[in-house]
Amino acid sequence: MFPSHSPQQAVIASQLAVELAAYDQGLGALLQERWDPEAYRELCDAFDRMQMQAQALPRMAGAWTELLISRVELTQALWSRRTPARLDGRVVALHAQHRARLQDVLRRCARFLPAQPAAFTAPADPGNPTGRAR
Repeated sequence: MFPSHSPQQAVIASQLAVELAAYDQGLGALLQERWDPEAYRELCDAFDRMQMQAQALPRMAGAWTELLISRVELTQALWSRRTPARLDGRVVALHAQHRARLQDVLRRCARFLPAQPAAFTAPADPGNPTGRAR
């Protein structure tokens, strides 16, 4: 966790990570299935919500900007197709770039979260709590 982050930023980063994962899954489905304008609009609305969350995380600005640019490039490639339901090499490549930027933002979200405590493991022999040979 970044030492200067507030608990509120951790909550925002956690919510952003959940929404990013859902967005990634929805975008993948949209690109693989028949073009659905309603699904596209829902993804746009979700991205707008995520952008507001990302603005509350100043250390996310650079990575978020790269994600936003890759989204614009992917959207332009989709809309420049005569039939958006069909993928071509350019769309596939831009989607891969967009996913890489998305994964980077997800990794950065994890930095805002408190470190998980080490899992407690019970000793194998309750009569010997140190685990040393007697």
